[in-house]
Amino acid sequence: MGDICILNFNHTYENQDFYKKKDYKIIDLYDLKNVSRYCDEKTLNIIRKKLYDIENYKIKFIDSGNYHYISYLILEKIKKPFVLVLFDHHTDMQPSYFEELMSCGCWVKKTLDDNEYIEKVVLIGNKEELINSVEEKYKSKIICFSEEYIKDNYKWEEFSLNIDKPIYISIDKDVLNNYESKTDWDQGSLTLEELKKIYINICANHTIIGIDICGDSAVNNDLFSENNTINNKSNKKILDIIAEEESIYESNNI
Repeated sequence: MGDICILNFNHTYENQDFYKKKDYKIIDLYDLKNVSRYCDEKTLNIIRKKLYDIENYKIKFIDSGNYHYISYLILEKIKKPFVLVLFDHHTDMQPSYFEELMSCGCWVKKTLDDNEYIEKVVLIGNKEELINSVEEKYKSKIICFSEEYIKDNYKWEEFSLNIDKPIYISIDKDVLNNYESKTDWDQGSLTLEELKKIYINICANHTIIGIDICGDSAVNNDLFSENNTINNKSNKKILDIIAEEESIYESNNI
């Protein structure tokens, strides 16, 4: 399995170096039109074909949160029961404004509708008001830890013992404060240190079958250059967190 797969939607990562000492692959998607935030089924199928071997890379960097719906396509490739752990300031479970389109705001809902192998979704760092707006029929499938709840110093290691399936991790950096990450959406207040604590305690005793990260700043943002420098640092830190968790997992299973 390779280390990292980089999805090149709009050249965001070209001036970042967090991945360049790793075994990485770049998949070019910048020639696709009308894929930011929303994507029609025809274009979604084109992307599916381009991602034919993405499961061979444990860590996927997806670019801006505008493309978070790519996680839906990655999860399609999992053919055994699993739990999705989502770090995100939004639930991504909103009804699509256009039923025929996939969007960055509805991909979790569509995954629960379409993916027969997903058993639970653990939502971490969402706004309380968005959690409350989740449709009733999905509530038995989700476990929620709002941004406000996290500040109560919950014992994550105890919670993690209740997860008995392999875990797929999806991180949208809009869950972080805007000092340590710069996104194109409203952001939460988690620090990278808090993300690390939660991540390691949830994952330390479980098999992680894949990870994706999004939430970089799009190149058309007026502050892109400044944002990119900050995001390069946060991406590197997230890779360090993943490596530390892997080391702990290996030590616990010797």
